[in-house]
Amino acid sequence: MLQIMRDLGKSWTFKTLMGLLIVSFAVWGIGDIFRGNPQQREVAKAGAVSVTVQDIEMEFQKSMLEARRTFGPELTTQQARQMGVMDRALNMLIERVEFDQEIKRLGISVSNQFILGKLASLPNFRDKDGNFNKQLWEMFLRQNGVNEEQFMQNEKREEARRQLFKALTANTTAPASMIDNLYMARGQKRILEVLTLENSSIANLAAPDDATLQKFHEKNASKFTAPEYRNITIAKLSTTDMAKDVSVTDDDLKTAYESKKSEFAQPEQRDLEQIVLQDEAKAKEIVELVKNNGDFIKIAKSKGLDVITLNHKEENSIVPELYEAGLKLKDKQVSDPIKTDLGWHVLRIKKIYPATEPTFADVKDKLRAQLQNEQAVDGITRAVNQLDDALAAGKSLEDIADSLKMRLIKIPAIDANGIDPDNKPTTELPAEKDVLRAAFGQAAGETSQVIEDKKETGSDYIVVRTEDVTASQLRPYDLVKKQVLAAWSTDEQAKKAMESAEKIAQEMRNGKTATSFAVRPGVDVRLSKPITLLGDTDNNIPKTILKQVVRMQRGDVLTSSTPDKQYVLRLADIIQVDPKNPDEGKRKVIDDFEDQMPMDILEQYSKNLRKVFPVKIHKDMMDMLRNQDNG
Repeated sequence: MLQIMRDLGKSWTFKTLMGLLIVSFAVWGIGDIFRGNPQQREVAKAGAVSVTVQDIEMEFQKSMLEARRTFGPELTTQQARQMGVMDRALNMLIERVEFDQEIKRLGISVSNQFILGKLASLPNFRDKDGNFNKQLWEMFLRQNGVNEEQFMQNEKREEARRQLFKALTANTTAPASMIDNLYMARGQKRILEVLTLENSSIANLAAPDDATLQKFHEKNASKFTAPEYRNITIAKLSTTDMAKDVSVTDDDLKTAYESKKSEFAQPEQRDLEQIVLQDEAKAKEIVELVKNNGDFIKIAKSKGLDVITLNHKEENSIVPELYEAGLKLKDKQVSDPIKTDLGWHVLRIKKIYPATEPTFADVKDKLRAQLQNEQAVDGITRAVNQLDDALAAGKSLEDIADSLKMRLIKIPAIDANGIDPDNKPTTELPAEKDVLRAAFGQAAGETSQVIEDKKETGSDYIVVRTEDVTASQLRPYDLVKKQVLAAWSTDEQAKKAMESAEKIAQEMRNGKTATSFAVRPGVDVRLSKPITLLGDTDNNIPKTILKQVVRMQRGDVLTSSTPDKQYVLRLADIIQVDPKNPDEGKRKVIDDFEDQMPMDILEQYSKNLRKVFPVKIHKDMMDMLRNQDNG
């Protein structure tokens, strides 16, 4: 493929085409460099502060992480923009900007000393003795890609917001009378008579004729419509498969053993016990006590110190000072105090593991697998380049597979979910999501680009060709007559059961008790668990009807249904609660109020800030950002 590009680059037609492309880029895109950075264009303005394209794109990327946790990792940026994630990002930025301006207007400021004091108190940045560890602090800054000044400025802004929020929400205690009224309204318990009628209990349905079933078949076409199927061919190049074909001689293995002998050798290792102190004199005291035939662990505990165990330590796994000192010690021996950046260490050798050097026979099989894999990786890299070039040259998948020893997998029919016409999942589908996305994203006769499927043992490289497409279509009545009859029967039973439930409901409204219907086939009658607005519910009542239940008055009757049964509910009783003798529900009312009230206050305050710092949004820029993934 690279050679083809080089050859094209020599021709005058190619150079002319590239010249036209350069001009078009200058007109449509790159020209922005000379007109100012497009990332700094204003999308909105709140008060005196602008929100730029860069600001909103950065906030959008953060919001995408949250959106994918909610909707799944397959959520694309285009879908997220259409769902309003971009608008949510803009609103969050505007609120932040307005609160920052309000903080400045109120004169709230935070000093560097305050932030440094908070950092010093965090356990993340302290060593085992409770001292601030500068190395941990610098590592944290590197991992987050910020310098100390950037971090401090950001923390000062966040702390100022926290102080404002705390001041706004400090006094959110509700009057006792309000809590009592809320508790009486939300805590009252509703007890229901619950009558259920199974749809399947409806028997003796009149047998339908063909005309009725055919009409049902047409009216409910979606139930009997086959999905779109695709006939696909998959060519797979596997590192694991290639490794099996790699031949490695004993001479190769012996040569590799000699060159890699040091890698297989296991240096001497030691299990160490240590006590870390900040005072040299106390460290010397510990050493003397242990040397006088004392118990290392008991002495440490008597001084209120912890013994830290380091197992299987070698030269590269601990700090040099400890390794050098520990190497001189014999088994069970205790060191003199050792100084490091963390303090004074007292070491004791717990166990010594001698150095080992495995023989050729010990590592022969491991070496063979290692060499096979190394050669397979080299081979597959060349093969993938050849695969790219062959596809670009228009060679057939069969010819490519034959020359590169790729495995061909033919799947006669599969739907977008990986299910075949017999409603069974296809077992021979590598990298299922990527393969299906490629197969259903191209027309018949088209071949996908190379798909990489990474694995622990190597990678698979896959190419998908869509042979032909069988469009989604209504299955002929004669082929699905049994399914149509079963679906019609289920539908008719549900209709009859619903009619029967409505009649029962009317009779209960006229005074009949629910228990008087218990003798009917398929009917079950019981009393519900108490239902309240504090979250107490009955899992055997459809959740969709609970909102209606809390609005019912004593004696009210209503009906509901699920796919397999009907419900008739009558409110038998309402049990009031006494705020002077409350149960645990009152505590929940108070907790809910205390949780929600600060949010309500901040929401109202934010609405007021819109008046103090008016917001202007550039609609054309937002439309562009919402639609920029639409091609």
